[in-house]
Amino acid sequence: MRASGRPETVWRYCLPAGVAFDPVVFDEQRLAEQGLLCGAATAGRGNTFFFQINQQPMVLRHYRRGGLAQRLSKRHYFFTGLEQTRAMREFDVLLQLQREHFAAPVPYACQVVRQGLFYTASLVTHRIAGQTLAERLTTGISMDLWRRIGLVVAQMHRLGYYHADLNAHNILVEDRGQATGVDVFIIDFDRSRQRMLPAPDPAAGWCFQNTERLKRSLSKISAGSDDWKAGFASLKEQWLKELTP
Repeated sequence: MRASGRPETVWRYCLPAGVAFDPVVFDEQRLAEQGLLCGAATAGRGNTFFFQINQQPMVLRHYRRGGLAQRLSKRHYFFTGLEQTRAMREFDVLLQLQREHFAAPVPYACQVVRQGLFYTASLVTHRIAGQTLAERLTTGISMDLWRRIGLVVAQMHRLGYYHADLNAHNILVEDRGQATGVDVFIIDFDRSRQRMLPAPDPAAGWCFQNTERLKRSLSKISAGSDDWKAGFASLKEQWLKELTP
């Protein structure tokens, strides 16, 4: 859907039957005015907000630059085509992951606002109840959970998805009660793309780089403690088992 006027605004959404689309989902100030805003993420770049609409918990994320690039602009990206924008690409990746029955956020809507040569973008997904792997580190993680995380990472890689920022903040653990265990989800598929598995060894190349990024994240969060190392070794063992023919 395109909104009239300048700057040009384009929306893409995937809503339940009978539910109308409302652009308010991309404006945290209007959400707050309507009493729909529930809070904001404490980690990250201050670009993620939690709200509820149609009795559904949602997450709004504005795309923000990091590193040296943010000195030029924190929100603006060079426009090279609608389908190449970060919001549209991540929205499409999440739709495909849903078709593959992979444990990732369910996409709700995305927005691209183009003005001249540049654009800004936002994404809304259904919120997953749970804690990040980073948060779980403070209370302890069972070996079974470490192996479960390794299994989910391997599933993502078998589907051919490279995760540009696989870290302990982008893995969510949702408790389903003592009888049913936990679910593990991977979030934030910004700049993700499908790639061929490395041949002849799928547990190498970009797959290996993904797990090494996660390892560095765990080391940084643990601030010198070695408590996570045995668990990560178990995660890696399960990951290798699932990927190796």
